[in-house]
Amino acid sequence: MDTPRLGVAVSTVGRPAIAGLLTSLATGGTAPTAVVVADQSAGGTARGLAGDRAADAGWVPSSGGASRGRNDAVAALGEVGEVDVLAFPNDDCRYPHDTLTAVLERFRADPGLAALAVTLVDPAGPRLRLPADGTELDRRSVWRAIEPATFVRASVFAELRGFDERIGTGGPTPWQSGEITDLLLRALARGHRVVAAPGIEVRAPGEVRALDAARYRSKVRGYNRGAGHVYRTHRYGLATRLGFLVMPWVRLVQGRRLGASEIALTWQRGLGRLEGLLGRTVGRDGPDWLETRRPRAAPR
Repeated sequence: MDTPRLGVAVSTVGRPAIAGLLTSLATGGTAPTAVVVADQSAGGTARGLAGDRAADAGWVPSSGGASRGRNDAVAALGEVGEVDVLAFPNDDCRYPHDTLTAVLERFRADPGLAALAVTLVDPAGPRLRLPADGTELDRRSVWRAIEPATFVRASVFAELRGFDERIGTGGPTPWQSGEITDLLLRALARGHRVVAAPGIEVRAPGEVRALDAARYRSKVRGYNRGAGHVYRTHRYGLATRLGFLVMPWVRLVQGRRLGASEIALTWQRGLGRLEGLLGRTVGRDGPDWLETRRPRAAPR
């Protein structure tokens, strides 16, 4: 079987780091067949930030959050030409020299592979620890896959109609994460295989970036809301939901980090999880509303 063709779908809000991403794609061991950037920056300025590397990608205007942007980029990839495998890096990620070669070899050697989860590494180390190489992820371990380090077969992505645009960073609902987990859970429900490859790496900056404490807590709450939403909509059992809800507090006590800032962050994490599990936001962080009051755009 020939080496699969790689399409890279990027959604950006206009960080200058996108120039580094495009450089790493162009100088890696295996160049992608096509790269498309969905530009969600104010005034469409992201292309200018890419500098000389702007010509290495196709550019499409987009809005409505990361999930919508990735779907828009994949749609544009289809207009460029056929690809077999899709990648979804954040605009500030970097690919080590041999990463794409190793990923495409795994898809070439295993025609039944639907998705490959590799390791996202930031300055603190692996963001999430995957199980042993070759392990097929299930409804529990699939949570260790993360968007910028997950590669999906294009035919499976099309079958699933892409990311659910109602969820994920910048999306139109409070559920500000969980889009890749939702996608992979839908793949598993259809009998597809998702496999771990922890020895393959994608590089990323630290999660906090330049956020101040208040904005970081808000981001953490939104992310945990999204995770709770996925636990609810994919019908995890009561015991699993309860474990998910109390785990932030268990980890706080186990780590013996009981300062005011750690407690405040854990409170936001736990509250976000509760909101996601209930499908309802509470308190001062926006109106108290039910999810069904918002328009529900179906995944494409």
